[in-house]
Amino acid sequence: MAFDTTEKKPHIVLVVARGEAVRNFLYSDTLPELSKNARVTLLSLVNHGEVIEYVRPFVDQVILLKEYQESSLVAKFRYFVHTTHYRWLWSENAKHMWALHRARATTTTQKIKRSLLEWSAMLFAHKSMLKILTSIDFQFSWWFRPTKDFDKLFRELQPDLVFNCSHIHGPHADLPMRIAKKLGYRIATFVFSWDNLTTRSRIFVPYDHYLMWNERMKDLLLDQYDRIKPRQICITGTPQFDFHFKEKYILPRKDLCKKLGIDPDRPFVLYTTGMDTDFLDEHKFIEEVIKILRDTNLKPKPQLVVRTYIKGTSPEIQAMAEKNIPDVVFPPILWDKQWIMPLREDLTIYSSLLHHCALGINPASTVSLELMALDKPVINIGMEPPGSDLPKWEKFSRHVEYEHYKPVAESGGTMVARSLEDLKAMIIRGLSDPDADHDERKVFMRKMMGNTLDGQSGKRVAECLIKLGNIYKKR
Repeated sequence: MAFDTTEKKPHIVLVVARGEAVRNFLYSDTLPELSKNARVTLLSLVNHGEVIEYVRPFVDQVILLKEYQESSLVAKFRYFVHTTHYRWLWSENAKHMWALHRARATTTTQKIKRSLLEWSAMLFAHKSMLKILTSIDFQFSWWFRPTKDFDKLFRELQPDLVFNCSHIHGPHADLPMRIAKKLGYRIATFVFSWDNLTTRSRIFVPYDHYLMWNERMKDLLLDQYDRIKPRQICITGTPQFDFHFKEKYILPRKDLCKKLGIDPDRPFVLYTTGMDTDFLDEHKFIEEVIKILRDTNLKPKPQLVVRTYIKGTSPEIQAMAEKNIPDVVFPPILWDKQWIMPLREDLTIYSSLLHHCALGINPASTVSLELMALDKPVINIGMEPPGSDLPKWEKFSRHVEYEHYKPVAESGGTMVARSLEDLKAMIIRGLSDPDADHDERKVFMRKMMGNTLDGQSGKRVAECLIKLGNIYKKR
């Protein structure tokens, strides 16, 4: 169906390829605000009843995003560029991935192939060469595109702006974005997380505009990609944090504790796990935390809530969850596993957990920032699991040394446990003196996030997109 392009409101297409983007841009204020001043089409790979029902009042139509497999030539060339980008970037995570892939090459043939790939990547690992390789990849993806359905779709929709809600989640969003760009439509994206520019792959799609969390990410993006200019970047904060600053997402403490099955009159420690393939043997740290809390003399005795990671929980942690350990709760994670998407109820549960916990513990994750933003004491883990002998490239402690995380670990706003003795002392400190690191938390979060911790990031995203849509509609 062709749209009436004489209508005053700009027409914006939102592309959603995975569940995290649903949370950030459909369940936040972004979609409702957009719908007030723009005509919105949702192009979504996520086909979940709760989502479709929720967005209906705000969109002209929902179009399901079909998955297409690109040619093997394009895939192999892109993997080479990806590897080359990692070698040029040479961040801590890039080094980890390099060593991991090398270790996985076990046969003679695999080792030869890996060596050839590494040597080739080293030869081309220069900013100017990566720019050329990325342009070739873009042209290849057009020449060898697996379908012309998106050509037809965008010509029918005639959008003023196409917005990829996450540049990193869901590679199936990349193909329609490339085609929209090639057809002459303006495209934008959200650089989804604070670590993406140092831990994830190259941004292959040549977007016209980039929305992002903060100034530090902006500086990194400009440093890595010469073609991007400051005027193409909009700082919005992240809608991911908005829910924590809205009363409607915060349950009363007694209601939360009733849902969890814990005592509302006793404090609880919130332990959030990492992905099992990244944080090996993490169950050993949970066991230590359980022992410390069990043996502490603090009154009233604290409880432990363990929130597992939907993208990967180890068999050992799953087994612990089934043991019914006294004063330890593993609440169900209300996410849809197929789409890796939080259900709307989970937004309230998670924000309430952050608000009502006495102390947060995590290996080294975004949860630290959320806790610090709410002025909660935080412990990170900068040591190896007791009794483990992990290979160098899989060391548990490497995460606090990553480029994006090191400023957090060094800020004084979190406590980094380098030994089990540290962990015990920090748990007692966090529970008995929760305001000890208040000033450091406040200073760091202000420096990192500016004025964006106000629950309005989703609205700022909408305002930015509407502004861009109006600019390009006039053209």
